[in-house]
Amino acid sequence: MKYSSEYQEEYILTSGEIIELRLVRPEDKPAFVSGLELCSPLTIYNRFMGAKPRFSESDLKYLTEADPADHVAIVGFRESDLVAVGRAIRYARRPDAADFGLIVADCCQRQGIGAFLLKRLAEALTERDIRYMCGEMFSTNSAMFRVVDDMPYITDWVLDGSVASFEIDLSSPKLG
Repeated sequence: MKYSSEYQEEYILTSGEIIELRLVRPEDKPAFVSGLELCSPLTIYNRFMGAKPRFSESDLKYLTEADPADHVAIVGFRESDLVAVGRAIRYARRPDAADFGLIVADCCQRQGIGAFLLKRLAEALTERDIRYMCGEMFSTNSAMFRVVDDMPYITDWVLDGSVASFEIDLSSPKLG
C-alpha cells in the first residue's frame, strides 16, 4: 500500500518552496495548533463552515490519531510549518464512501497544493476500496469549486442555498 506510515513525498509550489507530504502522526498536535494561526479567518470559515479560533484537546486527538484504514490524513509541511492538510474519513454506514476536506494556509494558496492533495487522497481512498469522495462547502468558495471540478472524475453536485454538496465517483473518469 503506497499510502501507509512510510508514505513521503515532496511537492514543489509554484513559488519554488518545497512541501514535505506524509500521513499525519499523533506528535503533530503542536503543528496543528500553530498551523491554524497561518490561516486567515476566511480560510478557516470556508474549511470548517464556521469560526474555529482554536482546537480543543479532543479536536487534536481526532485530527492526529487517525486509523489509516478508515481515516486518511495527508499533511504538508513547509520546513516546520504545517501548511496543508487533506483528510478523508470513511462513512460508517456507507463503507464505499468517505467525507473529505482540505485546508491550505494562506501563504501557500493558489499554488496547486490543494489539487495535488485531493488527487493523492483519491489514490489513498481507492487503495482502501472507497469509491466516492463526498463533501460540503459554501457555494461562494470558488477556489474549492475549481479544485473539485478539475478532478478527472465525474462529480455530482447539489446546490442548496449557501451550501454545495458533491460526490466524486472515483471509478468514473470524465470522458474527453
